[in-house]
Amino acid sequence: MLVMPSVDILGGKCVRLTEGKLGSEETFFEDPLQAALYWEMEGADALHVVDLDGALRRGDNLRHVERIIKSVSIDVEVGGGIRSADTAVKLYLMGAERVILGSLAVGDPVSLERIINEIGEEHVMVALDYKEGEVMVEGWREGARKSVYDTAREMKDIGVKWILATNIAHDGTLKGADTETISRLVRYVGVNIVASGGIRSISDIVRLRKVGAKGVVIGKALYMGLFSLREAKEAAGEC
Repeated sequence: MLVMPSVDILGGKCVRLTEGKLGSEETFFEDPLQAALYWEMEGADALHVVDLDGALRRGDNLRHVERIIKSVSIDVEVGGGIRSADTAVKLYLMGAERVILGSLAVGDPVSLERIINEIGEEHVMVALDYKEGEVMVEGWREGARKSVYDTAREMKDIGVKWILATNIAHDGTLKGADTETISRLVRYVGVNIVASGGIRSISDIVRLRKVGAKGVVIGKALYMGLFSLREAKEAAGEC
């Protein structure tokens, strides 16, 4: 199971939000590139980079995203505010290993298919952010009126091979992983599932590995030093 430290960018800084709410941010690095370089130095094999301003329609941090991609030698997956096929392709050509699509994938399957056809299925990830089982879009502010399970199956039928599943109620809270939902997605959808949201301990990582998750995104727990990246990789079977 792949462990990916998260580098969330808001206002040009590396921050963590609680349940995606503005005003809850904690700044961990003034420059997100320093966060990326730090995690690479600590042994990360890949990074999960999110442009929160883009997701919230408050501008973008593409300059910082590009700096990260060009400065590290490990894989970088990028999400947040990708609302057109052209932007997705641009990020891929910039060097992103995977582009992460949320609202666009849920609301515009034609564009999703186009992106898959243009850059390849292994380079596309769909983010399904959910609250009480319902998929949320537009920076987690609007309900899509679809369950996370039904939407995941729709994505699979379109050709999606990677799904990032985030329980919004857990994100940034250290409540623990939503292992039950991840387990059901792994069993009933049959694509690569990456878990995100609420990771607080090594036992969370062990449980996610056991239920078949292909990856885990970790933010606050790593930044707060609750465990090391090396410990997380060992629990995931990377070391």
